[in-house]
Amino acid sequence: MFQLFKALVLPFIIISLLSVGIITTIKIDFFLLENKLEEDSLTEFFQLLLLFTSIITFAWSAKKVEESRTLFILISGFLGCMFIREMDFYLDMIVHGFWFYPAILLAILVITYSIKNNDLLIHSVRVFSKTNVYFNLLVGLIIIMVFSRLFGSGTLWKEIMNDDYNHIYKTIIQEGLELFGYMFIFIASLHQFRSVQRMPHNDIS
Repeated sequence: MFQLFKALVLPFIIISLLSVGIITTIKIDFFLLENKLEEDSLTEFFQLLLLFTSIITFAWSAKKVEESRTLFILISGFLGCMFIREMDFYLDMIVHGFWFYPAILLAILVITYSIKNNDLLIHSVRVFSKTNVYFNLLVGLIIIMVFSRLFGSGTLWKEIMNDDYNHIYKTIIQEGLELFGYMFIFIASLHQFRSVQRMPHNDIS
């Protein structure tokens, strides 16, 4: 019975509690801190924290699992580019649009590495695509890169609300959805951490 609860009910409870945490974070930002969810908001901080933790987890996996090293370097590099993009507010203090240069440099380095070390990449991708890690990572990326952009579009809400439209509505929806997406990426990193921990010692370099 406990195994059924652990497999079916516990994930629902955990994701529900994390979802409540997202709404609570937005409320604290807006009502308590009187922050309009700008770049230095608590919501933005948690987005960066969840993303950074996920990057570290996949980079650690690349170190530990030799046969899937290239794949995990690609994933951590991609998430690293997203992290740099999310840091644009601070990097723009150097020069406007400066985030692009470290992001493109990281992308070039990661892609170059993957081209030179692609022997087991296809096999690793096939195995990875069947895991909970991939599913949660995919859901998170779709929410962040597609759904939050479409559902959080200012044009959509202007058409719906007409004269009642306020830019803060669009911002809250988009930033809230992004944090929701980063939550799934973080969940993927937790699954990844557990899967590496469960591996037999001789499968870990």
